[in-house]
Amino acid sequence: MTALLDVPLIRQRPELPTGCEAVALTMALHYYGVNVDKETVVRQMPRDSTPLIENPDGSVRSWGDPEVGFVGDPYGDGVTINPKPLKQVLDHYRGGGTALYGKDFKVIEQAVGEGKPVLVWFTISHEMPVMRYWKTPAGKMFLPRDRCTVLSSPAQMMISSLSTTANLLSGAEKMFGWKKESSFGFTMQWDAEH
Repeated sequence: MTALLDVPLIRQRPELPTGCEAVALTMALHYYGVNVDKETVVRQMPRDSTPLIENPDGSVRSWGDPEVGFVGDPYGDGVTINPKPLKQVLDHYRGGGTALYGKDFKVIEQAVGEGKPVLVWFTISHEMPVMRYWKTPAGKMFLPRDRCTVLSSPAQMMISSLSTTANLLSGAEKMFGWKKESSFGFTMQWDAEH
């Protein structure tokens, strides 16, 4: 059995109900001995302040671009931030990070196997994403992911969510939809030597 990286668990709630990216990054930074709190990380995240525009049925017509910064409010009604803008916060504390998009899950397993925690974006219930999307004011289409967490072992994923810790799976390859998700999922990793 592969050892679980000693990534500390940090509660997301009640302070950051939609700020899982900031909490996951804080957990990974603590793994490397960087003593920063989740509130500081969330304040440092780039933001896209584009206002939410809804369709008559309540679905999202237009909103921000997570490649620019966090869309919405991580303290309330927010959605996500993608790896590239979140990496700006990582770079403030340590170098060596990489924003990976659409890589095969084996790349992620290898990084974690080498002792490098990896932030992964996926759906909350680990199923294929519901095909909901919106356009940014520039016309860019965005398909949101619902959750970001730290992958701390190729064989197990531990998350801090709703103030509880859950051992989500015994084999990442067995997770429903994981291979398909990884073909367009987002990850961020960094090198332990930096």
